[in-house]
Amino acid sequence: MLNTLNVSMTGLNAAKIAVENVSNNITNENTPGYKKRVVQLDELVQIDSRFTGRGVNASSAYRITSQYMYDKLMTENTKTNYYEKLSNILGNVESLFAETEDSGLSSDINRYFQAIENLRSNPNSEIYRSNLKKQGSNLAESFQSLYSSIEKQQYDEKQEFYKNVEKTNDILKEIGTINQKLVDSNGQNNDLLDKRDQLELELSNYVDIKIDRSEGVYDLKISGKTAIFNTNVRTIDVAENQNSQIDKFNHIKYNPDNSFQIYDSIKYNADYTSKNIDTNDVVTYQLNNEFKVSVKIGEVIPDISKPKDPLTNNYPPLDINGDGNFEVTEDELVRALVYKINTNSDIKDSVTAYNGDYALDENGNKIIDNSKDNFLRIESVQKGISNRFNGQISIEKIDNTNSTILQGREVININTNESSTAESVLSIGILDDEVKLKTGILKAQIENLSSVSGNNKYQDYLDKLDTFVATLSDITDKYIKNGTDDYTYGENLSDAQFPGTINNIGLFSGSTVKTFKFDESAVDSLTQNKLDYLATIQWKKDFNFNEKTGDGTSVTKTSLLEYIRELKVSVSTNKEDAKFFNDTQKNVKLSIENSYNQLTKVDKDEELLNLMKFQATYTANAKIVTAIDEMIQTLLGLKR
Repeated sequence: MLNTLNVSMTGLNAAKIAVENVSNNITNENTPGYKKRVVQLDELVQIDSRFTGRGVNASSAYRITSQYMYDKLMTENTKTNYYEKLSNILGNVESLFAETEDSGLSSDINRYFQAIENLRSNPNSEIYRSNLKKQGSNLAESFQSLYSSIEKQQYDEKQEFYKNVEKTNDILKEIGTINQKLVDSNGQNNDLLDKRDQLELELSNYVDIKIDRSEGVYDLKISGKTAIFNTNVRTIDVAENQNSQIDKFNHIKYNPDNSFQIYDSIKYNADYTSKNIDTNDVVTYQLNNEFKVSVKIGEVIPDISKPKDPLTNNYPPLDINGDGNFEVTEDELVRALVYKINTNSDIKDSVTAYNGDYALDENGNKIIDNSKDNFLRIESVQKGISNRFNGQISIEKIDNTNSTILQGREVININTNESSTAESVLSIGILDDEVKLKTGILKAQIENLSSVSGNNKYQDYLDKLDTFVATLSDITDKYIKNGTDDYTYGENLSDAQFPGTINNIGLFSGSTVKTFKFDESAVDSLTQNKLDYLATIQWKKDFNFNEKTGDGTSVTKTSLLEYIRELKVSVSTNKEDAKFFNDTQKNVKLSIENSYNQLTKVDKDEELLNLMKFQATYTANAKIVTAIDEMIQTLLGLKR
């Protein structure tokens, strides 16, 4: 009888604990990260030969979860956040390209061309001339405003990126702290496990993670790199590498014995033997379609590094070889050009010219062989994508016996295999080991903040705007008239099969939006012939837009207005594509999340049923206790 009383008492205690657990579940229904608890009920182990049981034991309360579904949820959550961030980035850019009937790039371009037409119809009208000045300046300002707005968004995104990296590291540290507490509690703390799960899910917003929890090990990897091993935490570092643009004008000839020779491409053609230049030929370096310096054989160059002659107030002549011969020879062209570039006030702050490659001594000083012409190397003064430039070498072929006869023109391109582009590379790493993210918020941000990323939409749109203004600046700068309504436009005149007469206009200058300028004074010198030429630009449909691939091979042929329309369509298409993927991924995540929550979240109806069940259990055991008590009282009464 006493054994039966003991069994009932264990039932009462187990029911009480189960009711308390139900109450705790209902109370924490809306607690973030909380997973419902279930009390573990076990039969008490027999300790003697009795046939009846000893009762029930409420040994522990365990969490309801599914590690497989949870890990899958984190994976899909990371992908969702990647597309959501990308969609937000592209949506913000799309808003900058928004146009109304009276505002936007297309409207500004149309107003500019209408101003050209108006002045063309009456070249003597001061009203039309003034309007063209206004519309040209407005067009330049519109491009610069749009460009700077995109750069501002990119800058703001970069600031947010650094904050997100900081948040990621804070989460890693907090998980490490929880792991230490779990070690101290032998891993039996459900509240800590819930908190860690919540932090892991939050971490998966930013980076893709995989976690190994097998056999007491906790190994959290970010894109395959261990960030947390048990209680040891390794945080993420950010690396920013800025590289200079380097243009090399040379040819490389490889010999059968694997040795090679370097030839100056200004002087030599690609066959390494025939010469590009001759007496009277003019070699010109032009920077950003704006500033230029020229050198020709036989020229005497003032040496501005030395004091002026007090009698003539002129600088002494430059002696390149130190042989007392002041006239530039064929073998001194590169060094003469280097000197002029590096002493030109409009150019020297942007780029530095060198006579070939250089080495560095132990103090970091550049060692250059200036005993002979090597080849022209042009390097940006400042590093990074924002300091890239557009430099070009052209040669005017002048008859070597009659300096008034122009025989042709030639453009000397850079050696793309030897040159390097300006880069701004953003990356993250753990212990100096680069982490190449597969998805997540940080992945979307790095893609659009690193210039070497093929998915950098910011840079793509900025490049296209640069391409447009470079083309517009080029074709409104100069032209050759070949016949009635037949023209050679802009830089194409350098490749013309016949020399022709170059007509200079100079309305726009610059090869990037940042260097893009409208010269109002050039409007005052517009003649009817120049206006007739400018009027053809609006309707020409086969302009070459070099897409800044580095090798100049990717060319788009279209009109100016169509190019802008295609750019706007591209922006909108990219945004819609990202939104589609984002919506699709959200549905995938939501499906898994609903299934996971159905398993782990507190269901109030289910808990109320459990409450009724355990209350009934408690009542039944209480009745047994009462019955036993009455029996004992009866027996004691009989004894008296």
